[in-house]
Amino acid sequence: MSQSAVLNAREMGTLAWGEGNGGELSRPEKIRLVRNLAFVQVRDVVDAIGQRLGWLRPAAISLDEMAPPETALARDAMQLAVETHDQALLFHSWRTYYFGAMLAAHERIEYDRALFFSAAILHDIGLTNGHSPRLCDCCFAMSGGARVRDYLRAKGHSKEIGDKVGDAVALHLNGWVSKRRHGAVAHLVSRGAGCDLFGAGRHRLEEASLAQVLKRYPRDGVIEALKFETADHHHDTRPAVMTGLAGRKAPRDPFRHVLSRA
Repeated sequence: MSQSAVLNAREMGTLAWGEGNGGELSRPEKIRLVRNLAFVQVRDVVDAIGQRLGWLRPAAISLDEMAPPETALARDAMQLAVETHDQALLFHSWRTYYFGAMLAAHERIEYDRALFFSAAILHDIGLTNGHSPRLCDCCFAMSGGARVRDYLRAKGHSKEIGDKVGDAVALHLNGWVSKRRHGAVAHLVSRGAGCDLFGAGRHRLEEASLAQVLKRYPRDGVIEALKFETADHHHDTRPAVMTGLAGRKAPRDPFRHVLSRA
């Protein structure tokens, strides 16, 4: 095994790390997850202050310019998403894509749009009906990442592409995914998903552009689709820890005032 493969196997949330353990966290990894979540919360407080003081002024963004590319990779990913996702989960995945893309534009992050779209649109496939293994047997991000990786390889995409997209899916529950360590695609999938569910990073999104996304892909039913309050997650995994910290109580809608002002 190469040195990079060894290092990847030690990185919480990667597919290599989760092989054979169902995505169970050690005690130090649980502490790291909690720290990641706290880091995101602190960033959001700082952003809110910056917005009120006029320091944070995101620019309007055209959603059409951010549409996913017409590539075989994007088409294959979309095909699997349409076949497996109900509307509420699919809309969450679309919002994850656009919120991540908007954050990237604001922060001038360069990324591969086809890779990012493929990971974003499939990042919650582990929550879909009929997915195997069950939530109580394995972290859904780990099993979902492995399924996406294998699907893309079976469609003829390279091992590198399958691994990158699969790892981005598997990593998205880390709370904060390092762009330096894991790349822009994995970083943006986690940021986009966290923005839609918790509102993390919303102050970096221009409100009219944000409203466009919410109108095109409404949030109705998102909590039920994500099974936030109902899922029986495998013990000591990232989703089990995260929902446990929240007392299995769904977060409030972070965008409840946006459409009323649009």
